[in-house]
Amino acid sequence: MSYIPTSLRQFVTERAKGCCEYCLYPQYASLLSFEMEHIISEKHKGETIAANLALACPYCNRAKGTDLGSIDPVTGVLTPSFNPRTQGWIDHFCLVEACIKAFTPEGRVTVEILQFNDTRRLAERKRLITTGMNSMPEP
Repeated sequence: MSYIPTSLRQFVTERAKGCCEYCLYPQYASLLSFEMEHIISEKHKGETIAANLALACPYCNRAKGTDLGSIDPVTGVLTPSFNPRTQGWIDHFCLVEACIKAFTPEGRVTVEILQFNDTRRLAERKRLITTGMNSMPEP
């Protein structure tokens, strides 16, 4: 794992507006520190540069690991994951109540791999919505 300079960490965090760039969970609501995530992992020759880094909550980062994609559950086709540097979140996902729904192959693969709608994550998202702390876009 490569060293990420403080200035680059700060840039990535500010660019993400303090939210996980995958599930949009706000860092201020988390007891755990968010992490610098290589979109294309170092294992796959991904560089430690701003264009390949995303701010990720620990749940998304650990679930993603070094994965680049998976089999789309609808089409059965090998599909790359959502890339927060090159794709817009609202182009692939929407929030329906507390559930993150996907409407593209990349979105569906990402929802599955990152376990966006695991029961614990749904409960936490519901709590954020109920308390008005949610930062996610409305449908």
